[in-house]
Amino acid sequence: MKIKWNWGTKLFIFTTMFMIFILVFVYLTTLQDRTLVEDEYYQHSLVFQEKINKINNSNALQEKVEIIEGPQHISITFQTFFNPAEISGTIHFYRPSNIKGDVIIPIELDSTRQIVYPVKKLMRGRYIVKINYKYKDKEYYQEKDIYVE
Repeated sequence: MKIKWNWGTKLFIFTTMFMIFILVFVYLTTLQDRTLVEDEYYQHSLVFQEKINKINNSNALQEKVEIIEGPQHISITFQTFFNPAEISGTIHFYRPSNIKGDVIIPIELDSTRQIVYPVKKLMRGRYIVKINYKYKDKEYYQEKDIYVE
């Protein structure tokens, strides 16, 4: 049997191929992870003014917390004018694309006012290092984007 290639046959083939494409596209979208980046995002927005105040406190300091990316570790160095024993808070390695990659560690400074975190404990990709700390009843916040290779 020989197919006659007129405009109706071509339209039927095009329509069929388009419908197959749409069905495959819908199927592939159902396989994607649709989790929220942050749980309880509404509560986070309510405390946003507190975060702005912490950022303003950090911007008023002469020195900032220094975050240095190395091939083996990430070094976080705090200000020299702070007593390391009186600093408390957390460092959040926030992965925007996947909540499973997030890491939160408490601030425990060594004698050089540093925290050294090994890169091998992090997944490859983009992270936002969120440093939320308190010194003598005043709270500070600083963040920096890093890329883990």
